[in-house]
Amino acid sequence: MSIINEPQDLLGLALKNLFTPLLKEKKFQKKIKKWKRVIIVEVEGLYPITLSFNNGKISIEYDEKPKYHLKITITLDAFIGIAEGNTGLLSAFLKGKIKVKKIYRIFTILKFKNILFPALKKATAQK
Repeated sequence: MSIINEPQDLLGLALKNLFTPLLKEKKFQKKIKKWKRVIIVEVEGLYPITLSFNNGKISIEYDEKPKYHLKITITLDAFIGIAEGNTGLLSAFLKGKIKVKKIYRIFTILKFKNILFPALKKATAQK
């Protein structure tokens, strides 16, 4: 389990720092071990990041790949609110603060939610 590249942008470095400590945890390893997905995360007003999960290896790249399994656009205040536990994921979605392309891939959404948001909560709890 590893991150196979060194991101050169601020959001990419933040995601790398978010995932790196989790790579040693068995529970996290189990979640990404046999997962092959490309997910775009765009913080509104900033820029998109491509996260590629490939059998335990994570690639974090600046910009958006043309082929992806899921694209999530989220406002910065919703992202921070969810990380801090002040905003619910469902309420942010219903208020239009989170938009999802290819929403019919519900299992990919649920799995990614179970990877990203617990990592965010863990990172904010450490401070």
